[in-house]
Amino acid sequence: MNDKPMQALAPSFSLRDRVFDTGEVCPKCGAHIMGLKFFDLDGQPRILKKPCPCRDAEIKAEDAAKKARDRERARQHRREWAEIPDMFSDATLKGYRRVPGTEEAFEAVKEYLLSREENWREGKGLILMGAVGCGKTHLGCAVLNCALEDGYHAAYWNVPQQLEMMMYGHADNTDQMRILDKALLADVLLLDDLGAEKASDWTRKELVIILDERYRENRPTIVTSNLMLTDGELRNTCGARAYSRLCSDHFKAVALTAADYRRKQA
Repeated sequence: MNDKPMQALAPSFSLRDRVFDTGEVCPKCGAHIMGLKFFDLDGQPRILKKPCPCRDAEIKAEDAAKKARDRERARQHRREWAEIPDMFSDATLKGYRRVPGTEEAFEAVKEYLLSREENWREGKGLILMGAVGCGKTHLGCAVLNCALEDGYHAAYWNVPQQLEMMMYGHADNTDQMRILDKALLADVLLLDDLGAEKASDWTRKELVIILDERYRENRPTIVTSNLMLTDGELRNTCGARAYSRLCSDHFKAVALTAADYRRKQA
């Protein structure tokens, strides 16, 4: 014989018994408001009113609008975090002014973006080399803007400026960590103007930290430089270890041979 006390069970109804007309009518569409009887966890009877068709549509529209606002806030946050210069905030391949000497780089970036999911998953990057003002930064920022629109956290990092801020006390320790963390953690990073920094053992060490970490974590990096990869000056400026990373199969190097892009536009 089972001596355990029997637990009181909440009354149960068939679905037909549980759904009923509340007698209320929607003032907008005239539909009858239906109700659903149920029991809460304490066994107490409750009634849940089902929204009428027009209210149901309003709820869906409100939910869609909220999701759109959330997406826009997230997009704005990503864009603010990226710190892309205003001049290149809307940079795209479509808006790139192609001149003789830029075709190879343009096509390389185009192909890179067409296969961007695979490239970013594998940590593949680009090195865009050429003289001052030939359009390297525009192409690099076009990659960042594409990443931002795809929902990635992308970041612009001007090498000489950021290293100077970290090195010469223009930023406190918290800011120094923020500056470095952005370079380390961005899903897609643009190292702009590599080789223009005032080289020292310290700058070489910081560049190795950035490139090594991103290499190990398969985070894609786009690099622009006024110096050629085959130029010994770039190796001397960024150091042998950082230079070795740039020469790895994680990067495709492309040269722009055009004259000053900005002067031609003037």
